[in-house]
Amino acid sequence: MLRVASLIAGLTLISKLLGLVRDLVIAHYFGTSTYSDAFNLAYLFTGNIFIIFACVGGPIYSTVVASLPKVERSLQGNFLKKILVSTSLIFIVVTALIFFTKDFILKAFIDQSLKPEYFDLTLRNIDVLLPLILITAPNAILAAVLNIYKKYFASSLSPAITNIALIISVIIFNTGFGGLSLALGSSIGGIFATTLFLPSFLKIVNRKSLNDDSSSENFNLEKLKAEIKSYDHILIPALMSTGFAQLMVFVDSFFCKGLEEGAWTAVTLANRLIQMPMGILITSIVVPLFPKISLLVKQANFKEINSRLLKLGRNLLALCIPGVIIGVIWHADLIRLVFERGAFDARSTAMVSSLFFYLCLGIIPYLFKELLVRTFYSFGDSRTPFMTMGLAIVIKASLNYFLVPIYGLDALAMTMVCMNIVSFLILLSLFIRKSLKKKTF
Repeated sequence: MLRVASLIAGLTLISKLLGLVRDLVIAHYFGTSTYSDAFNLAYLFTGNIFIIFACVGGPIYSTVVASLPKVERSLQGNFLKKILVSTSLIFIVVTALIFFTKDFILKAFIDQSLKPEYFDLTLRNIDVLLPLILITAPNAILAAVLNIYKKYFASSLSPAITNIALIISVIIFNTGFGGLSLALGSSIGGIFATTLFLPSFLKIVNRKSLNDDSSSENFNLEKLKAEIKSYDHILIPALMSTGFAQLMVFVDSFFCKGLEEGAWTAVTLANRLIQMPMGILITSIVVPLFPKISLLVKQANFKEINSRLLKLGRNLLALCIPGVIIGVIWHADLIRLVFERGAFDARSTAMVSSLFFYLCLGIIPYLFKELLVRTFYSFGDSRTPFMTMGLAIVIKASLNYFLVPIYGLDALAMTMVCMNIVSFLILLSLFIRKSLKKKTF
């Protein structure tokens, strides 16, 4: 497992470094301006759905990883084809809803009378980015299948393809297309990255050993329906709980409405810089570990599950504590060193570094919260994360309401830290309770 985790961590590091280069290019050409704000707000309604729901470790990926190993091997091919269609339909509906209601939605985030250019730019960015929602389900399901069958390369490098496409688009088209070059590169990169999965995926699902002939007497249609129902039982609450996480981002964006120009871009950049090391850790852990956790759940080997999770928790602490200390002490110097050039000036540095300071304090509770969420998914329990995220969004919105008028932009990061701590503590207490019931300690 260590060898696989190291390979995945290395590939993910390449993708994350390219993500940093992407952010540097965006900051250089657009800084914290109306153009970058318009792209980042449009991405919130489109690309964020793709990133959150299609990512390795996300709700669709985790549901497939939790479900597929338990499906009878001869039914797996038909099972995958059916869930690919049904899950894709959900995101087709979401795409249509956003397309027809985008004008109405944006009025809650932008005062059109005061910022007409910002409003129009955001609408145009949304239109260009909508294809990302359409490919969300295929991307997640294909990545999960490849990783279950130990084909890690394509899924780990997929984000790198998207980042490269955006970088090229900005450098070549920023003069002619302006801020729309960001949206254009994102959509092209996402579509191309998803197509990379197809050859290996088709080779897997078309294996004879994974498919009973549906016309054969041996084909067990009732068992297939039961497996799909079990998949849906996990997926729907998982999608809803992740939707709450997305709703939290909308809440923060709403509270940026009355703040200074570039506020939402500052929030986005600070979050992305934090997500770079955390994404490497989460991906390198989730990909090799949680298919095994799902199998251990199937075998009812709960002591081994706890043993692996405790060992993983200790390793995460050892890795994270030095990074947290560095981020807290040298937050301003790090942001200045990484971003301050071109259109990204001292004002931009002050905005992003202040947010970065508070987000560093929340790294450890965030990682442990994510670890527990995936663990509950492996147990086939997506309701617990769903209920926890519902409570978290209420807490964050309430804290934003009281703290943003006092602390301004920094309050958005403060409340994020509080929310992650509360979510982690709730999930931990519920997991301990579950473990004690199964007498695993």
